[in-house]
Amino acid sequence: MDYRSLPRYANSDLTEYRNQLFSTKPEKSFQAAQVFGTLFHALLLEGSEPQAIPQATRKPLYAMRDSVCQNRFASKVLETGLVEQVWLWDDPQTGLPCKCQTDIWVEATELIVDVKTTSARGYGEFLSACEQYAYDRQAAFYLDGVAKASRFVLLGVQKKAPYEVFYFEASATRGCIEGGRKKYQRLLKGIQRSGFVPSSWKAQLVS
Repeated sequence: MDYRSLPRYANSDLTEYRNQLFSTKPEKSFQAAQVFGTLFHALLLEGSEPQAIPQATRKPLYAMRDSVCQNRFASKVLETGLVEQVWLWDDPQTGLPCKCQTDIWVEATELIVDVKTTSARGYGEFLSACEQYAYDRQAAFYLDGVAKASRFVLLGVQKKAPYEVFYFEASATRGCIEGGRKKYQRLLKGIQRSGFVPSSWKAQLVS
């Protein structure tokens, strides 16, 4: 059984539940961005060479990887941290089984680093995207799930030249984690009441 189909609630499942509450369907552009992001994560974190994709897609993926590797902070955590670690826990308030998979975990500094691809043209737009996509909720969810963690950093990588890398430490921003915690706890309580089952679990049950 792979990570996605583990019968535990991930942050992405909370997003799916929120979208269901508000009858919101992901746009095709968002789905395409998810595919691109998955390819980039595989290249950066696993060294997995993208296969059978157009050159127009391949070129920015490698340029983005090079930009991250040339960033002093990013290169250091990639060198010293563990990638794609899976964490399992039960939420204390609801008792619901939860999970997360950290992009980079640096135990010595109690640090979680999450890498995001972004269309933001500057740092201000990236911060707006962090709010739009509820990255504060993800930060709180991960920090509460990984007992040893005390810091959460987002690295945003531009999908177009100049492929700038944006640094945002959510755990050092006043009110960010507290606000994100309230968001994920509300959603978990709703899931507890409704018995919501994520689509990833259903796919596993069908197979």
